Amino acid sequence: MTTSQKLGFDLWQLEVFRTVVATGSLTKGARQVGLTQSAVSQLVANLEKAIGVALLDRDIRPVQATTAGRLLMEKAHDLLEQARQLETAVRSTARHAIPTLRISMIASLTTTLGPDFVRELGKSVKRCALFANLRGVSEQQFHAREIDVLIGVDLLREVDAAISIPLLTEPYALALPAEWDIDVRSLADLKGRNFIRHTHRTSAGRQVEQVIRQLRLEFPREFESDTADTIATMVSAGLGWSITTPLMALQTKDRMTGVRLLPLPGIKVRRRIDLYARKSELGTIPHEVAHVLHVLLRDQIAPRLHAIAPWMGDQFHVFKPRRG
Repeated sequence: MTTSQKLGFDLWQLEVFRTVVATGSLTKGARQVGLTQSAVSQLVANLEKAIGVALLDRDIRPVQATTAGRLLMEKAHDLLEQARQLETAVRSTARHAIPTLRISMIASLTTTLGPDFVRELGKSVKRCALFANLRGVSEQQFHAREIDVLIGVDLLREVDAAISIPLLTEPYALALPAEWDIDVRSLADLKGRNFIRHTHRTSAGRQVEQVIRQLRLEFPREFESDTADTIATMVSAGLGWSITTPLMALQTKDRMTGVRLLPLPGIKVRRRIDLYARKSELGTIPHEVAHVLHVLLRDQIAPRLHAIAPWMGDQFHVFKPRRG
């Protein structure tokens, strides 16, 4: 906007002018808005100068608006009311005031409960966009304000600007081809067999590699993938073994035919999935999103997971839902 296009007044001037006309006095108007009489007189004079017409007839008592002043009063009422409504919406970040709630979610959740999640969230959030959670990319999008809520593993816990709401923990599991008739008592028993890895670009890949290093084991890096579907397909085809989680196994259930899902032998390793949002910006909405996820995980996902991995017991844990 150029200088010549700028408005000749602001909302505060309109508010003061309305108050003066309503009270019929510069003095009373000044008292009501918390200014001195001289400050209000100068403010109204500046408003008249900016617009280029007289707005008050100061020769009569009580002070009256001129014809131009009455027109300004009429239009100012609607303008100020709209401004107040906008301020209220922005301050409270009411759910209907959010253009679109942008959520980045880990693939094992979008695949297993995505439709039910969107359906339930739609009861309280008018518009929602769901994005794939890509490690690194999603965090950059969060910091760039391209997404509002981030759901994943070990992401923003050290960022002061973000709140973290725990959703679940689950154990890692051993995935073996069903055709392998072997008894695995430790991961060392699998040395010499092809280990199908998650890549370092995934949180599962990094966590599993850390465990293997701690066990001082080495497996050839012959094949790796950043998708649970591809890994499940390779294990099902008998090309090797892998380490996954019950949730990822449920995500790829159509490709898990011919795969045995077993507890990791001799060790217990878990991953935790959290919800992240910026502090003090969305009001209670992050907690409402977490509440929807908590209920779906408890009522729908947990029974299905225990059906495919009955050995895990309380190693799969859904955190208690709570409101913000």
